[in-house]
Amino acid sequence: MFKFNFEVEADASEDPQSVKSPIFDKEKDSEEAGSEKTKDIDWYQAEKVKPTDNLISILDFYELNAKEIEVGNTTIKHLVAGFLLDDIKAQSDLQDLDIRKSEENHSDLIAGVYEGGAKIWECTDDLLQYLSEKYEDTFWKDKRVLDLGCGSGLLGIYAIKHDARVDFQDYNKDVLEYITYPNILLNVDETLTEDEKLEFLDNKTSLYAGDWSHFAQLTKEVEKYDIILTSETIYNIENQQKLLETFAGRLKSDGIVLVAAKSHYFGVGGGLEQFSLKIKQGNVFQSESVWQADENLKRGILQLKFK
Repeated sequence: MFKFNFEVEADASEDPQSVKSPIFDKEKDSEEAGSEKTKDIDWYQAEKVKPTDNLISILDFYELNAKEIEVGNTTIKHLVAGFLLDDIKAQSDLQDLDIRKSEENHSDLIAGVYEGGAKIWECTDDLLQYLSEKYEDTFWKDKRVLDLGCGSGLLGIYAIKHDARVDFQDYNKDVLEYITYPNILLNVDETLTEDEKLEFLDNKTSLYAGDWSHFAQLTKEVEKYDIILTSETIYNIENQQKLLETFAGRLKSDGIVLVAAKSHYFGVGGGLEQFSLKIKQGNVFQSESVWQADENLKRGILQLKFK
């Protein structure tokens, strides 16, 4: 069984001064310096990720092992995580994948190595439902959308299916190659030829792997986004500065960010209330709670806009 190793105090930013932009320089909080343990983490550099050579040829096999979810009037297909992990373990040439390391360690989090991308976290479902209820289908047409910390990519796929131009970012290249790309293609028009499917990927989306601060630098010349969607990405306090810096660097001046998360992540201190305070201290964004779950383990959605 997988577990989220929140007790491992490791997943943090690099030297804070190397990723801090002037707009946040005046922020004073206890996480700014980081710990000695987290300073030693060698975060993955950002890179643009292309589809694997055999992606199209094995798509029929993926179709047979996919499930469907209904989001409003939209159907989204995605790979079943259990099938995917079994398939990866069965291939001897994939022993070095980060996804495989997480399976062998029975953990959804290995600091600096793997960030839980194979699992669909419950706050993703919350945000999907919110999007379907809040926005008309026509809202998305020609919008520039970023699914940040995308994992399975369901948030971005929802936007793509409503004619948005979506980019996906995840820390792990493995996740993008073996989960996100297949999920995207599972949701394109089935009547398209193989070449047309590849052309669709080229025209409608780009995928990026690596650390957030590196991603922001890599894409600094890329057109900014109307909407940034992110789910379950604020659990580690020491990574939140990089997350806010990415929002600030990649969002259009009139754009919005939607953050879905739990009110508290036990063991690491992150959560919606703490993150809201950090946003306020940064004095760059205004935030408001736009949705909350009526359950024991409280979850919610924050909307951020530039001040």
